[in-house]
Amino acid sequence: MLVVYQSLESVGHKETTGHSVLSGNSFKHRAQTNAGKVYDLDNEDRKLSFPVPRYDFAKKKIKSETMEIEFATGPESKAFSENFKSGQDADELLEFLAGVIDTIVKSTMNRTSTNGGFTTRPPTIIVLGELYGEELMGKTIQGYDVIYGMNPTGDSRHRFTVLKLQHSQIDDFDLKIHHFDTLSDDNKDEKAICMTLTIMGWLMAFVHIPNKICNNAAKVVEYLKFNAMRSTGREELDLLIGDTNQKSSGFMSSALQGELGGTDWVSSIHGGEQELVGYGGHSTFSIAGTNSGFDTHFDIACTRHAVAKIKDNKVVGSDTTDPAYEPAFVFHGLTDKYTQLNNKAYAYSDHNGVIIEVLRRKDVLAYNAHRRSYVLCRSCNGKLTGIETLTGIHLNCRTLALTYVPKNDGSLKRVAPHPTPGPTKKRKLNPGKGGDH
Repeated sequence: MLVVYQSLESVGHKETTGHSVLSGNSFKHRAQTNAGKVYDLDNEDRKLSFPVPRYDFAKKKIKSETMEIEFATGPESKAFSENFKSGQDADELLEFLAGVIDTIVKSTMNRTSTNGGFTTRPPTIIVLGELYGEELMGKTIQGYDVIYGMNPTGDSRHRFTVLKLQHSQIDDFDLKIHHFDTLSDDNKDEKAICMTLTIMGWLMAFVHIPNKICNNAAKVVEYLKFNAMRSTGREELDLLIGDTNQKSSGFMSSALQGELGGTDWVSSIHGGEQELVGYGGHSTFSIAGTNSGFDTHFDIACTRHAVAKIKDNKVVGSDTTDPAYEPAFVFHGLTDKYTQLNNKAYAYSDHNGVIIEVLRRKDVLAYNAHRRSYVLCRSCNGKLTGIETLTGIHLNCRTLALTYVPKNDGSLKRVAPHPTPGPTKKRKLNPGKGGDH
């Protein structure tokens, strides 16, 4: 399952709307000004040429074409935000969020491209940090359903929204949202609330670590233990992802050493860099930071389990020939943070999104035990009866389903539909050769 965490950029509004992510603040405008640090922009008109693949039907192959986009300036970014503050246009907010999701999806599909680019996969789950809006609940944005929002303090900088790919079929065992529906001023610093999800059995913390504690290792660990305990009753965590506000690349992995159920924690940073999917979603390169100055890795993933970290289309930092190597996750790199609005490229955040993939269930035996209580078919959602409740699928289900298979049998496979029996041929009676008349 592919999962993306993207921190947006908000001011500290108390209103229970999503408008603050479009109003933004100086960090987002700084990211706009600094676009030239990662993109080769023309100094005069700030235009970028970027590749887009096209299928050549005559030659029967994909070839690259070049497109061009102009990046807005810092002052234009500020003017755009100020204009929205005065109008608070709901449709403009949805257009903005659609642009954010479009960039996330393009970035993720780049990282999962196989079969010469003909096969790609979008993320199943997207978590957006610093976003909450009562008006967003139940909405579908760019093919993603808003399924949950959290607003623990009322401060827009510590809000979260969870979106699920529309029509995707996720077993209820594979996605558990650890709700926090209370509004309180008490949950600050190491007692601050983050979004926690259990995905395929793995507990994940989607974080915006408060600035007051981000350089204090003991308090950061306490913050994560607090959220793990409120979610599962245990001080254990499988994966951390999001805006850590760390001041150096090795801070989080060092702070978590020997904590939260693990010994060594591995981050998504390799050689001081993370790989970025560039504007348009069809080029990749490495950057030295995910903040507005592109010089510090605030946004990372970090785990205590075996992981496949991808760079230059290769697994780095792990011995893949080791028979015991069994990664639980893939660190796919970063999303871009620019999208097209008003015919120009605008920074929608000062943060880059982080792309991860969950390769397998944490506890297959627990999943099998859960599966015995199935009521609805995992493929077509029809009611199950008898022995079908043990398998979780109709014995004659004609719907294609994507299901998990334990590691010895492979990771993912298609369950082919049962063939539909043809009509039974009836024998015609010949009244001339005996028989009743």
